[in-house]
Amino acid sequence: MTDIDDLVKAIDPAPHAPDQGPGARDLREAIMATRAGSPRTAWRRLPWWAGAAGLVAAATVTAVLLGQVAPTSPLPPAATTGVTSLPGRSILLAAAAKAEAAPEGAYWRLSQLYTMRWPRPFGKNGSTYRLETSNLAETWMAGDGRGWIGRRQLAARPLDTEAWRRDGSPTEWPMGEDGGVYSTSPGEGTLTRLKGRPRLYWSAMPLTLKEIAALPADPEALKGRAAEAIRRDRDFAGSVEGGLPRTLASLLYELPASPQVRGAAYQALATLPAVRVEGPATDPRGRPGVAVTFPIQEGRPATGRLIIDPGTSKVLAFEVTGIPEKGDMVEVVLESGWTDTRPAPPPAG
Repeated sequence: MTDIDDLVKAIDPAPHAPDQGPGARDLREAIMATRAGSPRTAWRRLPWWAGAAGLVAAATVTAVLLGQVAPTSPLPPAATTGVTSLPGRSILLAAAAKAEAAPEGAYWRLSQLYTMRWPRPFGKNGSTYRLETSNLAETWMAGDGRGWIGRRQLAARPLDTEAWRRDGSPTEWPMGEDGGVYSTSPGEGTLTRLKGRPRLYWSAMPLTLKEIAALPADPEALKGRAAEAIRRDRDFAGSVEGGLPRTLASLLYELPASPQVRGAAYQALATLPAVRVEGPATDPRGRPGVAVTFPIQEGRPATGRLIIDPGTSKVLAFEVTGIPEKGDMVEVVLESGWTDTRPAPPPAG
């Protein structure tokens, strides 16, 4: 029995089983087509530009959430896992089928661990070193539109301990002109209730929960709405086509889209010519998944790497390397979905 046979069996386990929905039917058809050598199953590449959709009530809240980043343990290299090897399009469609069965709850929660490895030097001349900083960030939104932002800065870590010792083993470093410090001591967790009726941003398009729920579950129609969101982003210098993968991928974990819309986003990604499924990998926490790599933006050297668990449709991590003057960034997705747990400050770890 081949890998494809195994996946078909998982999607259609019994001849008389109940219908599992259009996502499962489409997936079965796509997998069966690979047996005939369908050209639509070729590997593809997924471009990505730097940026994250998030809950924004005011510019000051955005600055707090995105400007405070601080450390964690070293980022391990990718490792092979026991994840089944399948054609790239089939892997994305497998995730689409799983996404259509996701649970719901009273609050949307997005919990992320951001880690940055800064390219600029810290320390004195002759004793300079790079710094790794990390922070926990959480977005909460209730079904009635109330929103919260949670934050906790973690301990900073010098990447060259010998140079750090020659620098006098400092425990704090200035963040920049806007103030604040990176510290070897972790900060306190905070939870801020956002005023008014905050909205979630899809690219540069602000959306209410009701508007997110109304997004189309058809892959082609969803690409059209994504293109509309991209055109509103005046800071994006690439083409609409080049921005589609990043915008569609944000629906997989950054926004409370319905399971059907997330499934459509996976299916839409599988049609984009820049998508490339790299193969089995692990995220920085050792969780097994499949890596999808892509240029962040046409003509730029930075590379994005998305790690997904096709068995659950969950996004595990998003990594970016080679951003000019920004260094390397890793975003580990700790939680993404609906929950009945009440909003609280991010835990210590």
